[in-house]
Amino acid sequence: MAAATVAAALAAGLAACGGAQVVIQQKNPEPIHIGAIYNLTGAQATLDGPSLDGARLAVDRINAAGGLLGRRVELLERDGQTDPALVRSDAESLAALKVTAIIGLSDTDQVLAAAPVAARAGIPFVTRGATSPLLPAQVPDWLFLACFGDNVRAAAGAEYAADWLGARTAAILFDKDMDYTRLLQRYFGQSFSAQGGTVVLRAGFHTGKHDIAKLLAPPGGQSGGEGDGGESALPLRAQLLFVAAGPDDAGPLARKLRAAGYRQPIMGGDSYDNPQLIEAARETGGGVYFTTHAAFGLAHSTIAMRKFTTWYRSAYGRPPENAFPGLGFDAINLVANQGVVGSIPTWPTTSRCSRPVLHPSFGCHVRPCRRDADETRARVYGLIQ
Repeated sequence: MAAATVAAALAAGLAACGGAQVVIQQKNPEPIHIGAIYNLTGAQATLDGPSLDGARLAVDRINAAGGLLGRRVELLERDGQTDPALVRSDAESLAALKVTAIIGLSDTDQVLAAAPVAARAGIPFVTRGATSPLLPAQVPDWLFLACFGDNVRAAAGAEYAADWLGARTAAILFDKDMDYTRLLQRYFGQSFSAQGGTVVLRAGFHTGKHDIAKLLAPPGGQSGGEGDGGESALPLRAQLLFVAAGPDDAGPLARKLRAAGYRQPIMGGDSYDNPQLIEAARETGGGVYFTTHAAFGLAHSTIAMRKFTTWYRSAYGRPPENAFPGLGFDAINLVANQGVVGSIPTWPTTSRCSRPVLHPSFGCHVRPCRRDADETRARVYGLIQ
């Protein structure tokens, strides 16, 4: 039902007034409008800004090639300012304009503010970076992901921690205020335990408030701490620190952990894929690992990634800052391809996916929900220097 619904909605938006034959007859056909909600200010800006640049690049390339069905594509951009209320208002304004589709956003809480609005208006919403695998079930038929789910990335990190880092014990720190971090730490704990590992400590903190002395015992010592359920922190002898934090907190937490004397490997999710965290890791001795969707400039790249890097550098005078320009690029092309072809590609089948997830059309990253060991390991990246 989801495939048929999205295909019908996109086809209607792209071939209105009688389809492609009518478009050919028009001298100045109306442009195809795609809504784009991104948080260009606030805590999500380091992720959403580059992603919007990727989306703009995709639109420019589509229009340079003649548009879609003879019609130009225009992005109607909105800045959600990392405010769910404003994000919801942005979605309402785009729905009132009857856009063909809406893309964007990096955070689960933000998407849940916008996607239900689009669904009520019968408009497909493709999130380029909100990674909760529960999202498509929370907004059935109209919400799709152009990225890996947290369950897949957490499993990749747990496998890497066990197989490559030799970790058998882990301490988990996580932001209690974000759905993304709560889910990521839970999936990591489950996957790490399935690898034979033991979680010796689980401690939560509030966004922007992470007192390491209260969260963790000093190395070899004993101190109280604020845990997930109020339990006391134990002496920390974990071989790995898994820290699920938002992009603004990831770098400061890495610095604080190193300053407090913790030398264990630190691991996190795609919120680490930002310049501040990478700088913090390099300046504090490295040993920071994260799972992401495609690591431009940090590890080996595919042919598709190299092509995208060339296009991106030509357009903006710099290489992709992180994985998110590629995801923004993919989100536009997913919408465009489904509208032109009029059908949804074969869905991945796996018990780990709660709902179908759209495949990246360009291929800046591998197909979501696939759990091949070589693929998952290849997407855990370490910052050593």
